[in-house]
Amino acid sequence: MERLPDLLIVGVILYLIYYFTLRQWDYDTQAKRDALKAQLKQQGLSNAYHFTGAVKLFLLVFLSGGGYMFYWAYKQWAAVQKGYKNSSGTPLKFGPVLRAIGWPVSFYQLIQIANRTCIYLHKKPTFPAWFWYALWGLSAGAAWYYPAWWQKLLALAVFAAAPARLQLRLNALPNVPVPNRPKPIEILAAAMGLAALSAGVFALQKFL
Repeated sequence: MERLPDLLIVGVILYLIYYFTLRQWDYDTQAKRDALKAQLKQQGLSNAYHFTGAVKLFLLVFLSGGGYMFYWAYKQWAAVQKGYKNSSGTPLKFGPVLRAIGWPVSFYQLIQIANRTCIYLHKKPTFPAWFWYALWGLSAGAAWYYPAWWQKLLALAVFAAAPARLQLRLNALPNVPVPNRPKPIEILAAAMGLAALSAGVFALQKFL
């Protein structure tokens, strides 16, 4: 037991050596790296994205009840489609407006393109799309089954975490700090999104 502190110190030193040397080593061959890059290019990448504060995005999506997603999705797809490229030269179908309206579907492809770009540039990608859809489904089911207000807020926080997490990875691509102070147009978009969402829920309740 007397030598335990010494062993711990040695262990920490060895781990630090591993972390800053062997852990950073790329074990793939150049041929495998070239093949992966060719595959990513064939599937499609984008060299343009909409950069905004991840914390700001989380708050705007959360406070708008998810209504801000329409504006954010429009801004992302407007940028992505300008910088989208693949080996075959085939452009993306549908414009940013339609993709923003159908963001619950187009969000899947947005994550795929963003993750491929991150991998191509040797940046850490976000979680895969299926993970967020599964998490959304579980949180929505829990919010529906458990009617407590705090559980609904928790489900909304999980919902807002998906675009915020993706935005965090996108902001790391140029490695330039992005301010989290919201712009007037963004506050207006969040307010309009909340109003539209509230009107839709009210109309649905009347219909049902």
